[in-house]
Amino acid sequence: MSVDSYLELFTTLFGWAFYGVLWDVLVSTGIVYLPFLAILIDNWREPAQGGEFGSVTGLSLRRMEIDLFIALLVVVLAGQPAALTPLNASTLSYVPQPTAADPTPITATTTESQSTYGITGFTGSPATVNLPVWWYAVLSMSSGMNHAVIAGLPAASDLRTYEQQARLATITDPRLRQAVSDFFSHCYIPARSRYQSAQPATPGITALLDTYGDDDPDWLGSHVYRQTPGYYDELRPPKQIPGWSYSALRDTEYDPADPPEWGKPTCKQWWEEGNEGLRQQLINAADATAGGLSGLVVNIAPGLASEQQQDAVARTVLTNAPPIWSSNDLVAGNTANTGWLATAENLVKGGLAAGGVVTASGLFAVTMTAVLQALPMVQALLLLSIYALLPMIVVLSRYSIAMMVTGAMAIFTVKFWTVLWYLAMWVDQNLIGAMYPDANTFLLIFANPGEHDAKRMLLNMITTSLYLGLPLLWSGMMAWVGIHVGRAISAASTILALPGENSGKQGAAIGKSAVSRAGRR
Repeated sequence: MSVDSYLELFTTLFGWAFYGVLWDVLVSTGIVYLPFLAILIDNWREPAQGGEFGSVTGLSLRRMEIDLFIALLVVVLAGQPAALTPLNASTLSYVPQPTAADPTPITATTTESQSTYGITGFTGSPATVNLPVWWYAVLSMSSGMNHAVIAGLPAASDLRTYEQQARLATITDPRLRQAVSDFFSHCYIPARSRYQSAQPATPGITALLDTYGDDDPDWLGSHVYRQTPGYYDELRPPKQIPGWSYSALRDTEYDPADPPEWGKPTCKQWWEEGNEGLRQQLINAADATAGGLSGLVVNIAPGLASEQQQDAVARTVLTNAPPIWSSNDLVAGNTANTGWLATAENLVKGGLAAGGVVTASGLFAVTMTAVLQALPMVQALLLLSIYALLPMIVVLSRYSIAMMVTGAMAIFTVKFWTVLWYLAMWVDQNLIGAMYPDANTFLLIFANPGEHDAKRMLLNMITTSLYLGLPLLWSGMMAWVGIHVGRAISAASTILALPGENSGKQGAAIGKSAVSRAGRR
């Protein structure tokens, strides 16, 4: 039997184990017999109060027969745990939905839970629990329905995985962080200054901007600076860079007879060549901190060139761990009203205007992530509570068939939330694809804070409302249906007693007629 979350593997067993414990307590205390006594009393009292003389006995017996038969049927089907329908821990399994980060997830079982459930929490679950026949059928039907519907729905690409993983990508190595800051100061700032001063509009630069976007000159790995002569190919850092060997052809400022320990690569080499290149080091940092982000980018946007895929990973890391000034010389000559400090001050002032949107978008994204992770846990614990409390409901309903149907609908309703959440995820992925149709734009903007925050906040609001609203709507509809079904079953039970009542009345009429004839004689 399949379940719908890692936690439900164990809450299902514990819930039905608690059912068995509570049922045994009710049996040992004799409480399970009280509804039968109530049936006998009610079926004697009600006809006696409202029936005609002579019809009471037949009516009472007929109603007792029907109600006692129904009660015994409910006890057998939905009350007493039966060895005929055992729930074995070895038959429970959970198959997670494939994601972009994990396209072939491992099936979880109670012995291989793929989580800490059953190891440090929810330990000691029973190997086998006997279930009443009716509830076992309800569980089997609900699980089968869920997985059949999900299998029939279109596959979802799970683009939210990229956003969640991209937020984790950062630089943890202080040496790499310092190297990025040095590159920012010694390569990017001089190159950008040249570009801004010259404002070139050559066909080559225009082609690069058309390919990589108009914002390409605004980040450290700009193709304009890397592929246009006079920028990264000429610029070099003023100090030796650890990891880069000395080259007599390049490092001409040193005496070949007394070479330095390290060389000074060009900015182009420093960024893109080999494993020592900053871009490759940033990609490695992303894979280490964000669970293989570079592979996730390839899975999400396989149609992009590898150069664009690598740029997307490097830019994501730089967004989460931006470079800082690595030389105080850049501050020299700047005051609070001129130079770089003035520019920074203006940027801060301008950024405050959009701060509310950025903050709201970020908080909404965090809230939505927490909600999506909590919902399956809430579902599993709610089902545990339903299973554990069912014995009391069975007894307090006086072994009603309407209770059996209502309880079955309650379990099916909560179990079906899994299908609704999958539907919400499918809608969310399609909305993301519609709002970010260009894969390169999606990779560079969707997970980066401060970019298109109003659009991202709208997406998060819609997704959250679907994940919460669809189960509420479904549960309300099923509650309405359950009320009407219960009323219909009660009415049907009442109809079953009508023949007995009519028979009693007819018998009474015959008796009266016979007495009247005897008196006249």
